[in-house]
Amino acid sequence: MRSPLWFVVAGLIALAGFAGALFYLMPRLGAADSRMTRVVVPGSTVLTLDKAGRYTIYHEKKSTVDGRYYASETVNGLRLRLADETTGAPVTLTEPAMASNYTIGNRTGTSIYAFTIDRSGRYRLAANLAEGRSEPKAVLAIEQGMLGEMFSLIFGTIAIAFAGLGIAGAIVLVVLWRRSKAVEPKRSQG
Repeated sequence: MRSPLWFVVAGLIALAGFAGALFYLMPRLGAADSRMTRVVVPGSTVLTLDKAGRYTIYHEKKSTVDGRYYASETVNGLRLRLADETTGAPVTLTEPAMASNYTIGNRTGTSIYAFTIDRSGRYRLAANLAEGRSEPKAVLAIEQGMLGEMFSLIFGTIAIAFAGLGIAGAIVLVVLWRRSKAVEPKRSQG
């Protein structure tokens, strides 16, 4: 294990770690984005929410919906109401427990509301602007669990990259140690 080829092997393993991290990240990043439900407001729409639990509503300052690009820096005066479509029972909208922002591709979002539902189903989201205005149009994105998924995605990507670097570093250290051991006996004979 004293051959200089081991340094090449270590370099290839480090590169493989970075490539593996990239291959891990890219498909999962797109999947997280596609799980979000996007609606254009003001207006009213029915959301089909597949799971009970806590959801977050984001204002996407830059977004594309149905092939149309939207850019809205603020949603001043936006009033939202959410109700169970079957029973008409209102769902309480609150401020998110933690402010969060994201940028995925050309989409940029900021959390503005959160809510919890007890059962999956259809829910009507009604959005109005102050004074009954119909402009500016804005995009809201509704999701469940993206923040936790992003943390696990980030840490998984970092773990894969560092695993490659760690293995490569270990190989380099072993080669250097073996090379130094091979040189020491020659010095003592001189």
